[in-house]
Amino acid sequence: MNLKVWQNKYLIFILFILLSFVLYGNGINGEFVLDDPSIVQNPLVRDGEIGKIFVTPYYYARPQSGLYRPLTLTTFTINEHFSTKPLGFHLINIVLHGLVSFLIFILVVSLKNRTTAFISALLFMFMPIHVENVTSIVGRSEILALLFCLCALLAVLKNKYWQSTIFFGLAIFSKEVSIAFLPIWAYIELTYRKEGVVRILKKSLFFVPTIATYAFLRYIALGHDYFINAGGPSYFNPIRNIEFIPGTLTALKVLFLYVQKIVFPTYFSSDYSYNQIPVVYNLAGSWQAWLGILFVLALIYFSFRFKHSLIGLGAVIFLSSYFVISNLVFKIGTIMAERLVYSASFGFALMAGEVISNASKPLKTRKIILFGFILLMAVYGFKIIKGNRIWQNEDALFENAYQHAPASTVNVTNKASLLSRLNQQQEALEKIKEALAIEPKNGPALQLKGQIQISIGKPAEAEQSWKDAIDVQPDYLYSYISLGFFYYKDGNFVKSISILKNAPVKQPLPSIEAILALDKIGLGKNKEVISSIEESFGKIPKEEELQFILGIAYLKDGNESYAWKLLSSFKNSSTTKEDYLNNIRKTKTF
Repeated sequence: MNLKVWQNKYLIFILFILLSFVLYGNGINGEFVLDDPSIVQNPLVRDGEIGKIFVTPYYYARPQSGLYRPLTLTTFTINEHFSTKPLGFHLINIVLHGLVSFLIFILVVSLKNRTTAFISALLFMFMPIHVENVTSIVGRSEILALLFCLCALLAVLKNKYWQSTIFFGLAIFSKEVSIAFLPIWAYIELTYRKEGVVRILKKSLFFVPTIATYAFLRYIALGHDYFINAGGPSYFNPIRNIEFIPGTLTALKVLFLYVQKIVFPTYFSSDYSYNQIPVVYNLAGSWQAWLGILFVLALIYFSFRFKHSLIGLGAVIFLSSYFVISNLVFKIGTIMAERLVYSASFGFALMAGEVISNASKPLKTRKIILFGFILLMAVYGFKIIKGNRIWQNEDALFENAYQHAPASTVNVTNKASLLSRLNQQQEALEKIKEALAIEPKNGPALQLKGQIQISIGKPAEAEQSWKDAIDVQPDYLYSYISLGFFYYKDGNFVKSISILKNAPVKQPLPSIEAILALDKIGLGKNKEVISSIEESFGKIPKEEELQFILGIAYLKDGNESYAWKLLSSFKNSSTTKEDYLNNIRKTKTF
């Protein structure tokens, strides 16, 4: 094939998009899994409230998550506008991953040559560790962050600093890891562009308005307590609550595990919570922490020794990106997750691309290197296609996670959930016992225990399990919902209201407000229900459950005509209007 054809950037762009679909196309029909539903079903996302999205947390009404990613939520809003089905979300993620790979190619062409650019971009695209980023809907935040950081770097290389600061803003509003752009940019200025320190400091003023705007809006969304560090239970991230030295050693051990999964992707898991990765208290007892230290030292050495090559730049990109998610300074919500090293793996791809490109220059080694590279891409591609199947649904995801990370209290809890769905309740209770043996303060395990106890006719034990869940993990929302609904169904409306009023939410949440409204209807406070629902969700709420409850409140308050407007769509065709409304009037709990 004529090389000039491949020099056409449009054809190369199409190539990367097609390759992305070849690798990830079998994940298109996957369901919403794990955090996907809670993010894409955010009321602000669903209603297209983009202005409000920029002053609220990533997880609706839950600033304790410590996450603020309004641009990512905005892209989900655009998805929702066209379709609420997972298919459209998956398609966009696949296209974005192809676009990121293409931009890596463009960046490396600007810094090196086409051969190295192809190798680096293909290495990045074919890394199996990216399956979670692309096939999981919420992995989009990482993809967007790197995409806009690449655009910002390309703008810098063209001396378009105002464009660069805009792209940097888009990146950081997509995900927090984008703050790593700043040291990467400074390194490029210092090495590739040979700028002095004073000149670099002056240029950094371009980014001050973006950083100030982001910090201001993030503070409004998250408040003082969660502006920097995330909240949440320690079993998701044991490093959060341990001393500095064991925390640092554990973070270095995790670094090695990430590198191992980038290079030798033997298995992946959707969770690595306590105690899958034991804390390192003694360096002598952890060869993985030792290798993590050696890797960091090697990267620091590379950044100085090879500062005019992609090896040095790749080392800085890896170090800067990993530092943000390492738990060394900023305590994030998890100890480890494959999706978190999407940006760091870009640095690894640059280093490996430079090495492979240089090794293939001698004619006698070129064919061997080419054969090895093609073989590696084939193996990685197979791992990606196989990995996509794991993310098709939660059943497959939970089974895989339990198989490969069985010491995680979260994975054992999810295995119990699978057993419960199969109506194997006693086996599920045994798994919950295992999960609580690993971590007694596992709120979701106690909440699930209560659900199972209700299903087997043990309401008193279920009530205690939900109370225990709230005591050990006060920020776990679903325990409040379960206990509040339990009291509502029992006719204890006052107690239900008392529980739900203490739920850890900052804004009206449909699931909470629905039960509260039913409680108040049970107490005859119909006007209060009408006022509360209409103020928060409108005269005709988009949530069908709230629309039905609002109709009940109007009916019991004597406004039959407006009640019928709200309730008519829920009537069974075989029931008369009069019987339908009379039945609602007589019903005390729904």
